Amino acid sequence: MKTSSTQNVHLHFGVFIHGYHALSADADYVLQPWGYGVETHLYTVGLASWFLTLNLLSNAQGHFKGEEIAPVAFSNNGFSHGEEQKAHIDFDLSGPHVTTLVPPDKQREALPETELKQSIDMLSYIVFLTHRMSMKGDCTVRKPVFDGIHLSYLESHGPTQAIIPKDHGAYFKGDSLRCDFTGRQIGGFSIGSRFKAAQSTPHPGSVWFVQDPKAGMLPARIEFEHYKMGEILIVLQTEPKLSAVSHDQAH
Repeated sequence: MKTSSTQNVHLHFGVFIHGYHALSADADYVLQPWGYGVETHLYTVGLASWFLTLNLLSNAQGHFKGEEIAPVAFSNNGFSHGEEQKAHIDFDLSGPHVTTLVPPDKQREALPETELKQSIDMLSYIVFLTHRMSMKGDCTVRKPVFDGIHLSYLESHGPTQAIIPKDHGAYFKGDSLRCDFTGRQIGGFSIGSRFKAAQSTPHPGSVWFVQDPKAGMLPARIEFEHYKMGEILIVLQTEPKLSAVSHDQAH
C-alpha cells in the first residue's frame, strides 16, 4: 500500500441580501482530474438569526468525463422555512432520482422530461464552471439544474477581464475573470402559483474567478437576482485554506 494526498480547499463567504449580511457560507472541496467532492454549510448570522433560522449542509460528488460532468449524488440536510429539510438525489444515465424529500412536496406541474434527464445539481454546476475555467479558461456552459423540486436552466458565458469589486469585506482585489449568466425556472412550478411568470423570467448574474497561487482557480464573488429576494451577493471574505486529504492506494 502507498499513501497519496490531495488538497482540500476551504472557503468562507459572506452572503448579502439587499446589501445586508444575513448569512455566511463555508465551502470545502476537492478537485481531481477524474472527479470532485464538495460540501457547503449555509447559516444565518447576526441580527438575521433573530428573525430567520437557516442551517443547511449540502454535499455533492461526481466525475469529469472529458469536457462534461457526471454527478453521482447530491444531499441537502438541515433547517429552513421553519422546519426540517432533507433531500437526497442519486444521478445515473437515466437522470436524477430523488430518494429522500422532507417535508413531502406539494402538488406541482409536471417536469419537462428531456431537461430533467440532462440536469445536474447546483453544487456540481459551480464545480463544473470552476473546473472548466481552470482547464480551458472558458465558462460557456448551458445546463438544467435540479434541486429535487425545482428545475432551472442556467446559461453562462465568458469570461471577460474585470477588476473585482472591493466592497463587503472582499479578500481578493484587483484582476479577475468574470463570467456572466442567466437563470430561469423551467419546471417544478406550484400549481396555480402567482409567481410562475417571475420565476420563468431570465434573471441575470455574474461570477468573478481569481487565480490563487496555492488554491488555483476559484470563485471569489457571485451576484444574482432572485425573483423574491432581489439582489443576492456572495463574497469570499478570507484567505483560502488548504489541508491535505490522505488516502491509501493499492499498488
